[in-house]
Parts: sequence; C-alpha cells; structure tokens
Amino acid sequence: MRLAIVGGKLQGIECVYLARKAGYETIVIDRHADAPAMTLADGTAVLDVTSDDGEVKRIISDCDAVLPANEDMDALMALVKLTKEVEVPLLFDLDAYRVSSSKVMSNELLGELGVPMPRPWPECGYPVIVKPSSLSGSVGVMKASSPRQLNECMRRMEKLGDEAVVQEYVEGPNISIEVIGNGQNAVPLVMTEVLCDSTYDCWMVRCPCRGIHPSVEDTFADIGDRIARGLNLRGIMDVEAILHDGMPKVLEVDARMPSQTPAAVYNATGVNMIKSLVDALVNGRLERPPMERRAAIYEHIAVDGDVMRSCGEGMFAQVRNPKIVKNLFGADEMITDYLPGRKKWWATIICTDDSPEEAWKKRNACMERMIDSVRISRFESPGLEMVK
Repeated sequence: MRLAIVGGKLQGIECVYLARKAGYETIVIDRHADAPAMTLADGTAVLDVTSDDGEVKRIISDCDAVLPANEDMDALMALVKLTKEVEVPLLFDLDAYRVSSSKVMSNELLGELGVPMPRPWPECGYPVIVKPSSLSGSVGVMKASSPRQLNECMRRMEKLGDEAVVQEYVEGPNISIEVIGNGQNAVPLVMTEVLCDSTYDCWMVRCPCRGIHPSVEDTFADIGDRIARGLNLRGIMDVEAILHDGMPKVLEVDARMPSQTPAAVYNATGVNMIKSLVDALVNGRLERPPMERRAAIYEHIAVDGDVMRSCGEGMFAQVRNPKIVKNLFGADEMITDYLPGRKKWWATIICTDDSPEEAWKKRNACMERMIDSVRISRFESPGLEMVK
C-alpha cells in the first residue's frame, strides 16, 4: 500500500505515524518544504495541489489511496477533482466535511438528530463558551461569565470575521471518539480523554479514560453512530464532548482525520485508524477491529532552556525535522526534534503499559529523567501533579 498524505502539519504527522505502523509506504505532499511530517515520510513533494495539478496527478496516480491531512477547502476540493481524474481512492468525505466545518450547520444537524449538546445562549445563562463557527480546534474559543465579557468576546469574533456560536459552559471530562463510515454503515471506535489547557488547546490524550464508567463509552458510541448515519459519512470523523452529569454533551464534530487521539488509541488498543479507513474505503471491509486492553498517554512538551512545559498542539506545531525515537528518556516513543545540547526543542511523548496506573508511572519516570538529563529547573504542567 502506497499512501499519499496531503498536508504535512500535525494531522500529517499523525497520518504518517499510523501509516508506518500499518506497514504502508508514505509520500507527503505540502506547499512548505519544512512541514514537520516531511522528515517522517518515505517520500516528499513540495507542491500546491490547487495549482500544481499536473505534477500532483502524476504522483497520486502511482499511489493506492490519497488521504487529506489539512483543512484548506480549496485544497480539499482540488483533491476531489484530481483523484476522480486519475481514479485513485480518496479517503475523505467532502460533503460531510462541509457540514462539520461549520459549527452552525453541524449544530443544526445535531439538533435534528436529537444529540445532547450544551444549551444555546441566551436560555443557558452564564458562563458561556463563545466559538467561531468555521475555525478549527481551539482557535478563537473564549469563555464569558458576564454580559461585559460576552460583548468583548463578540467584538473579538467580529475581528476574526466569523459567525459566533454561543453555548452553555459545561464542566466535566473532555472525551472524544472516532467513527468510520462507508456511506451506508458506520463503526464507532475507541473513546479517549482529551486534556486541554486554559486556551482549550489539547496537550494530553489518555486512553482508556480514567474514572469513567464503561457504559458511557456505549452511550457515546451510539451518539457517534447516529451522527455518522445522519451525515451519510464515507470516511472518518471525530466527535468531541464534555461528560456532564453522566451524559456526553457534544461540543463539535470534525469529518476529517484528527490529530493526537489516533496515536493514543493505537498504542492502547492496537486499533490503527488509517488501516481501518483503508479497509473500509479501499478494500470494502467495514468492521470493528479487535482491541487489546492496555493503556497509553500521549503528551506534548516544549523545552526552552531550563524550562519545560506541557504544551498544546498549537505550540507543538513549531517542531521542525522531527524523528520517531524509541526509548528516549524512558518513553516508549517520542516524536521529537531533540538533539543533545539543543536548548529549544519539542516532543510528543508516548508512554504505554498494561494499565492506566502503570502508564502514568512510566510518564512520570520519563519526565523525571528528562528533568535530570537536560537540567530542567522548572516544569509547568496544567491541572496535574508535578513530577518534581
């Protein structure tokens, strides 16, 4: 299997990582030669799929499938056209993505499907979360606890040039699940816990979720299946929710290959979402894969001099020329640009063991070893105990 991955940023890193685990050959196409996924792939091409169509067609015609790893609508539309012309499978559903890329449109669908969500403003009262309808991830997300703060959030949203979505602020664990569909049927995969910093940017993923009753995963899987069928999903989507009073309240849906959660799921369960996506859309086999029962922690860090911080994926995106390194500082794997003596570097740390408790011990031991080895004087990590 030769897989063309279009996009070399964080989604691209995730896709190359999983494709390598599946034994696939990868070629990453990106407009920027320094896109971080480039150094992880078997081959690369610095091209713009919206303008270099002849060369892109030549490359993808020699591939077994094409997987978008970007959220640029012009690029996605170009890929739909180019893959049809060369008759190569595209592992992506543009129609579902159009809906999910608008929180206004996707919330309308969720309401029609009876999916539990945070209540809309103004019936919910304060505090509220203000989100841009069309921007991805945590970009532009703000919390308001008073009319004055809400007005300020709305002014900021106007500067972003996007429509505001205002919803009830609900507290609880942040959970996520991926679903793969073939246009008719859908298979929910594995639930993960997503930990976010004060800017709502994810800095850690844990699989399985700790302290959450197994029945919650069944409920969340049913919700994911309902949404996938409502979208007639032919591809992969990610559903993010807050577990509030025992019920997942869906925050957003993204009908594209996610970053962060797939690697955590793979290391905890052996479920490879890239392989499952290829099986469903190329090989015609949509089925729930067998699962191991282990545990994994996936965490981003940034080191600057003698300070180490847990960081969100926005900051980790600054990594350049990363490699996948086994057993560095005691982690099972790191995706990192670390070199001995380097003062500024980034890493994604993956620690896996037989149970969540053992995986957490391994994570802490890894942090302690890094602190000692690179002479860190301060480690900053939001919301969890310090290791030293």
